Amino acid sequence: MCGRLNEMRHLIMATHLRFDVEFHKKLEKYQPTYDVKGVVTASGTVYPLGSDTKVLSSIFEYFARPLIYQIAQEHKLTVREARAQNYYPDFTLMKAEHDATKIAVDVKTTYRETDTGWRVRFTLGGYTSFIREATESKNIEFPYSQYAKHWIIGYIYKRVGGDVTPAHLYPLKRLKDIPVPLAAVDVFVQEKWRIAGDTAGSGNTTNIGSITGTLEDFRKGRGVFESEEEFLEYWRNYGRTARDRAGTFNDIHEFRAWKKKNRRRV
Repeated sequence: MCGRLNEMRHLIMATHLRFDVEFHKKLEKYQPTYDVKGVVTASGTVYPLGSDTKVLSSIFEYFARPLIYQIAQEHKLTVREARAQNYYPDFTLMKAEHDATKIAVDVKTTYRETDTGWRVRFTLGGYTSFIREATESKNIEFPYSQYAKHWIIGYIYKRVGGDVTPAHLYPLKRLKDIPVPLAAVDVFVQEKWRIAGDTAGSGNTTNIGSITGTLEDFRKGRGVFESEEEFLEYWRNYGRTARDRAGTFNDIHEFRAWKKKNRRRV
């Protein structure tokens, strides 16, 4: 009986922890400027970052990391970081390893080219591995069913300097001469299902694509799904290829028609 009560308490805590609100409070408190210029060695040599998107994605994760740990500590949670680069999520917040109400936090980044009128898109993780019940332990820290919430911290920045990486090394005293590879950083925190789209993320990969939207679209969670249940049912049944999807669905409208048709058959 006590075990069941504890489980219910943890579920209530995970459901009511407004991670988005808590994270934005931390941003307000610390006011990060994101003016990172390079990697400094112990001898004082600075290696400029450049604008490689993979490198900058890691930098944003480093900015988010201490804030996530602070939130976890304040709510008496522990943090587990992903054991491998291709594992989901980046951070797991939990009471203990057997906790069935874990909170997933994934950090996503993308860049924009203009100051106005821009719309961007993210990839939100695979749809043929852990999200499906038969493979819910594949490429994920804990089985998918043990997570009660899935949050995305999204960073959208303007790239400065294109694809050029400065070739020079700098002494620390010349820090002001090193260009900053990014500017105008915007941040949002939203539940994954609320920003998910209905097409794959990129090319022929099996990644869930987000909506294509503005900062406001992501902050308001203007995704295509009416509920997390619909999001899961859609992506658990989404075919890997166009051939796989023949006779089923390719978008949310076809999915709802497909469901209605199958319901009538039953």
